[in-house]
Amino acid sequence: MKGVLDYTYARQREKKSGIRYRLIRRTHEILQAIAKYRPDPKSVLDLGTAEGRMLSAVKCKYPAAFCVGIEYSLDLLQMGASLHPNLKFIRADAQRLQFLKHGSFDVAIAAAIIEHLHEPRTMIRESYRLLKPGGIMIITTPHPFWERIANGLGMIKGEHQFTMGLRSIQGLCQGECFAILEKKGFMISPIGFPGEVKIERVLQGIDLDKNLPNQLVVARKPI
Repeated sequence: MKGVLDYTYARQREKKSGIRYRLIRRTHEILQAIAKYRPDPKSVLDLGTAEGRMLSAVKCKYPAAFCVGIEYSLDLLQMGASLHPNLKFIRADAQRLQFLKHGSFDVAIAAAIIEHLHEPRTMIRESYRLLKPGGIMIITTPHPFWERIANGLGMIKGEHQFTMGLRSIQGLCQGECFAILEKKGFMISPIGFPGEVKIERVLQGIDLDKNLPNQLVVARKPI
């Protein structure tokens, strides 16, 4: 399947500080969103979990939660199962999850996956079906402008199908009956610097964050 990352990219996270930092920052934002909008989740679904590093951080913070990672790459799935035996991994296409039971999860995470999909609306529709009433979906994806810059610099690994701005992501979510709880930009630098998060919070407070390199949307399934 086009756009699927592999074992090599997962190993690069251990060697390249920039790739590792971007995962850490996305994980931080995901954990913040869960704590704010769905504290003490009993079940978490991570779409495009790769080797499960982000999901493992969620499990560490919420050890009682049943955490399921969906991944298409068999290599990454096997790597994840070896690294994180306390997580459940399932090999599947995030756009084809009919085998999972309706209303099973409190949280659905879609971090840095929507840009890899041919049918992002299908993934969002499936996530809505799989969430419990009041459950939340958390999406992160690169800003289209900075995506083009990163691509030109050779920083993009894996084939991205297309990118969307916050307004487009919001429209997709609302089209599937989600209510939008939050939308923002984050991650000023792809490698990080001291005080970056504090500066981002200031920009978000005065609505100047929408053009930052990464985007986050939190949506809720109505009760």
